[in-house]
Amino acid sequence: MAKDLELFDNKIIVLYILDKNAKALTIEQIAKFCEDFDDITYFDICSYIQELKSNGYITESYNENHDTLFSITPSGLSTLHELLELIPGVNLHNIKKIINKNIVKIKTDYSIDNVVIPVKNDEFKVSCYIKDGNDELVNITMYAANKDQARNITKNWNSSAEQIYEKLLEMMTKEINEDEDY
Repeated sequence: MAKDLELFDNKIIVLYILDKNAKALTIEQIAKFCEDFDDITYFDICSYIQELKSNGYITESYNENHDTLFSITPSGLSTLHELLELIPGVNLHNIKKIINKNIVKIKTDYSIDNVVIPVKNDEFKVSCYIKDGNDELVNITMYAANKDQARNITKNWNSSAEQIYEKLLEMMTKEINEDEDY
């Protein structure tokens, strides 16, 4: 019975990790989040992922490198919120603390983010960036004439930053022919 309860708690931890991340994660990234939990191994995570996937709580997709990415489904999110109420407050606090500590490690490996800076009234600057560790690969600051435009810039950047970066790199490194007009 105690072992079943432990498995139950560990699956909730995996769902919680997937819920707290804006992007889908690989098993390796999920394992990084779990490295401070004594009772969760990489092989356990693989097992939890398969069970959660077969029950419809998570889904898998693939990125351009053919890495398998996992994200929480609406059913998984609903179940997670119901089950979080069953975890004693001290345990949930410890889980959050460990996960938040490890999210910093994972985000410093490779992060895509943006900052919205109010300029005046309904005008904003949106700074979009990609960092690899401590190195900033790209940082673009754009003017947004209203809140909706700022929201669209951040949404599009968060979903397509890699493609935007690749296109910018291609365009910026292209050899320019003197006779070409821009």
